[in-house]
Amino acid sequence: MHLKRSIPSVFVMTYVLLAAFTLSGCGLLFGSSGTSEVTPTADGARALVPTFTSTPEQAAPPTAAPVENTPAVAVVTVSVTTTNPVTGSTAITATQGTTAAVGTTTTITTTVATTTTTTTTKKATLTITDDLVNARTGPGTDYGLAGSANNGQQFDLIGKSPAGDWWQVCCVNGQQVWIFGQLARAENADNVPVAAQIPPKPVVQEAPTAAPVAAQPTPAPAAPPTATPQPAVQAPPPSADPCAGIGGDGCKWKLRGGPKFAANGGGELKLEFAFIHSGNGNEAQGSYFVVMLKDGVKLPISDSIRSIAITKSQGPLGEYNYEYKVNSSSIPGNNIAGTYVVYVLDGNGERDSEDFTINVPDGQGEIWIQFDQA
Repeated sequence: MHLKRSIPSVFVMTYVLLAAFTLSGCGLLFGSSGTSEVTPTADGARALVPTFTSTPEQAAPPTAAPVENTPAVAVVTVSVTTTNPVTGSTAITATQGTTAAVGTTTTITTTVATTTTTTTTKKATLTITDDLVNARTGPGTDYGLAGSANNGQQFDLIGKSPAGDWWQVCCVNGQQVWIFGQLARAENADNVPVAAQIPPKPVVQEAPTAAPVAAQPTPAPAAPPTATPQPAVQAPPPSADPCAGIGGDGCKWKLRGGPKFAANGGGELKLEFAFIHSGNGNEAQGSYFVVMLKDGVKLPISDSIRSIAITKSQGPLGEYNYEYKVNSSSIPGNNIAGTYVVYVLDGNGERDSEDFTINVPDGQGEIWIQFDQA
């Protein structure tokens, strides 16, 4: 270990020489054999020889041990964004932070949370907007009646016709039926498909065509009578048959009750007709409708509204199973009062009755008639 302070070598040598001269002046012998003695000085005192003691070097203050560089700390954040493959919307961002020293190997586990976006589809419905609507077995007036629906009734939409003018709904009398689109309001119907199974239209049998009558040969002129015969009594000409040549089933329907009238303000004609079969206990007959004319002008009565075979409603004038309304603005003269001609058509649009004439009083626009098939 090195001393902090040391005596210079020149000083030590000088001091040694001075001591030698001092000793030699007092009779100190050098080089004799044996033990050398020191002759005391005359005054009996010994010269003091300085003693030098090495001073230990002060310990240097401890040096702090080198401190290793502390690795920096890194926080690793992983963000993952997922996109719902069904809806196309960005659904979840998942993050996880991990603290690790720089220079170390860190395994980062990322958990991605996924969510399922549920899209609520509103139910497609059909609400009846007319007072009484026929429900049919197919999309058209050629199909038979399956029942009826009243104003405000709501049904689930199932399908539509290829032309989109009829709706298939569930259910009337426990079965799927068809409603004419202009008599109801469809809601949320953009995705309603065309019905996969549409029943075939009923086959309409045409009336047989009369065979042509062969031409008869012209008879030879008769010989003049020899006597003048007495003139025969002429029978009166037959009355005209009102049902001849009208087509369909001729005069199948007879007017059995009415017409009756009730006041309704005069703003419309309200037809409440009963189609029955009195031979079967006044059983309601379905799939019939009427044509009405005023001053030779046909009123706008739709053939999509027909009588109902299984339902009869009680009105102020009597039971009925056919109802229709015509606004006064669609009537000639814009007035319900006047003389009308009405006759019955069947489900195939063929005429089934003679003309019936009714006179509607002013302001008495509610009309009740009972037609009987018996």
